[in-house]
Amino acid sequence: MSESSLNAQEPTTQNPILWGAYLGCSWTWCIGMFFPVLLLRDFGWAGFVAFAVPNVLGAAAMGWVLRSRDDSRSFVDRHPRAVWWFSAVTIGFHAFWIVWISSFIRDAVPMPEAYLFGAGAIAVAFAISSGRLIRRGLAPQLAMMLWVVSAGVLVALMVVPDAKPALDVLIEQPRTGAGVGHGVLWFVPVSIFGFLMCPYLDVTFHHARQNLATRSAGRIGFTVGFCVFFALMIVLTTQYAGVIAAGMRGDGGLLAISTPWLAAAVLVHVFCQWIFTVRVHLDRMRTLTGDLMASQRALFGVVLVSVLAGFMVPRMGAYAGLTSGEIVYRCFLTFYGLVFPAYMLYRVVRKHGMDEGSRIPLQRWMMWLAIGVAAPMFWMGFIERQSVWLGPGMIVVVCGAFVLKGTSHKESFGE
Repeated sequence: MSESSLNAQEPTTQNPILWGAYLGCSWTWCIGMFFPVLLLRDFGWAGFVAFAVPNVLGAAAMGWVLRSRDDSRSFVDRHPRAVWWFSAVTIGFHAFWIVWISSFIRDAVPMPEAYLFGAGAIAVAFAISSGRLIRRGLAPQLAMMLWVVSAGVLVALMVVPDAKPALDVLIEQPRTGAGVGHGVLWFVPVSIFGFLMCPYLDVTFHHARQNLATRSAGRIGFTVGFCVFFALMIVLTTQYAGVIAAGMRGDGGLLAISTPWLAAAVLVHVFCQWIFTVRVHLDRMRTLTGDLMASQRALFGVVLVSVLAGFMVPRMGAYAGLTSGEIVYRCFLTFYGLVFPAYMLYRVVRKHGMDEGSRIPLQRWMMWLAIGVAAPMFWMGFIERQSVWLGPGMIVVVCGAFVLKGTSHKESFGE
């Protein structure tokens, strides 16, 4: 058995439904719990659909593409550094996000001190207990319990009369920048590209696939995990999107969840899903090959810079109608819309031959060149919010994968 597939403690189940819950919760992170807020604000429901459909289907497809657990092991053994960096950036993203939103989350979800401390106590207890349960191989069961809690928050937001999520106000207010009509259409190819490619670099996805013994179990686990468990989690995000957007503007007192226990429940959902994602990524990163001490130092550096950025952005000014915090958040998104998908396209889907003189893969240089050329276009699309620039950016990335001449072959995801 390869080192990448070893566990400190073997999981206690191969049930595809439980692993589906694990997948849904490990993928419910600071994109799924927050990005729909920005998309609903900028594009309305069209933006949410452009995000949700590629996300759900692209992630679920991994269970169909990887035909066996050996396919998953082979992929991780071939690309351990890319898989590690995906988790490192993801943890750094979470570190930045939780520090940044702490500057306005109290305004977004106001509640009495007792409820706030109660939500914090639950999060701390979950952080302590989740680490022990994950080390004992009970991550799927823990995920199912966590998902049930989050699903209960979703139901409560929908049925409690005075919840006042203010979603209608959010999507009906005037929107600027990219616009609503053609703007969202330019976002669709980026969304498809990112969510079609990124799942294969997520080490928690490979953990699930390697513990689903058969081809049919893999398909069931990933399909249920994303088409049911995860899909409902991003629907939950839409129900509190209005209050989060109001808190970002400093208008939290105007659009608030007026039921204190429900406001606290939203915080419990956000904090516990955050903790679970970070925990499982840290747990699985330990199984990857490479210099562990060097990896730990690099991860510490990524997290430190991210935390410092989170503390600094509330004190910085706005640009192009966006707060500094949202700008940094959108810059992190570039890793998942450009950098990691480009790696998959150049280094996995289309892998060219080696330069025999220098033994340096030609496609690696072309990949970084394409990313460098496309990055300013993505800046124009996501920061300046001139979405039409996303089209040329995607053309540069995709066409660059096919301009190298010479013998080439396609590497399958598992071989």
